[in-house]
Amino acid sequence: MFREFYEWYTKKLRKSPLIVIAGSLVALFAAVGSIYSGVHAISDFSNFIKSHYFENQFLYEKLEKINTGLNIDFIETIIEKPAIVKKLPSQLTDYVKTEKGDWIENNTPSGLENYTERIYIHKKYFIQLIINNDGIIVSYAVTIRDSEFNPKIPIEIYHGDKEGKIYPYIFNLRLGKAKLTDIKDYEPEEINISNWGMNYFYIESHYFGNPGFYKHYLLALSPSGCCIGENIGYKLVELGDEEDKSIKNNKIAEFRKVITPNTFAVINGWENENLLKYFIKEGVGPNYYDIREF
Repeated sequence: MFREFYEWYTKKLRKSPLIVIAGSLVALFAAVGSIYSGVHAISDFSNFIKSHYFENQFLYEKLEKINTGLNIDFIETIIEKPAIVKKLPSQLTDYVKTEKGDWIENNTPSGLENYTERIYIHKKYFIQLIINNDGIIVSYAVTIRDSEFNPKIPIEIYHGDKEGKIYPYIFNLRLGKAKLTDIKDYEPEEINISNWGMNYFYIESHYFGNPGFYKHYLLALSPSGCCIGENIGYKLVELGDEEDKSIKNNKIAEFRKVITPNTFAVINGWENENLLKYFIKEGVGPNYYDIREF
C-alpha cells in the first residue's frame, strides 16, 4: 500500500510540483494541529478531573477535620488564615411597630460579647468559625459557592441496641444536593425566614439530644452561597411575611420539599443558648454584606 502511494505521489510531483508541495505542507500542518489539539484536549480533561475530583476530595477531607471543641491554633494549621475577624455584636436590634403604626428601633443585650467570628474565604466555599475567649471552636459553618462542590453534611445520630452496642445512623447527605426533607423522620426544632433587604435567608435547626452528641445542627439557604434560583428567592420574600414560621404551616412544609440548602452549621450543645438564638434570628454563615465583594 505504501509503495503504491509512493509511486502515485512521485508521479503527481513530477507533473505539478508546486501544487503537490503546497498540498503536502497543508496536510502536514493539519496533522500537527490535530495532534496538538488532541494533546490539549487530554490536558484539559486531566485538569478538569484534578480540579473537580481530586481537589474536591482534598478539600472535603480538610473540612471534615473541623469540629467543635478544637483549638483555633490547631485548625489554622489545616485551613487558610481568616479574611475577616470580628467580635459578635453585644446588642441585637429589632424594629418594633408602635400603636401609631411607626417602626422604632429596639436594642437588647445579645449575651455574645465573649465570642469572636472568623471568616475563611475559598473560591469554592466560606467557613465561619465562632470561638470563645479561650480560643475554642464553639460553632462552625460551611457555605458552598460552587454547585459542583458538595461536602458532607455532618449529621450523625447514634443509637444503642438492647445489648448496649452503639450503631451510627448516618444520613449521608451532601450540601448542594440534599433536600431538607431528606432528613427523614425528624422535624426541625425551629424555622426562620428573613426577607430583609439582600440578606434574605431560610434556616432551620435540628437537635437529637444524646444520640446527636447534644449538638445543634443548622441547615440554611444563605444569600452568601450559590444555587439560589429566582423562584426560590421570590418564595423566600413571600414566606418571610408569614406569621407562623413552623412546620405546621403547609406553605413552609411544601417549600421545604424544594429547598436544597447551601449552608450547614454545628453548634456545641453545651454552649450559650444565645448563640443558637442569634443564628436563628440573623442567619448562619458569613453575612452577605461582609463578603459580597469577594
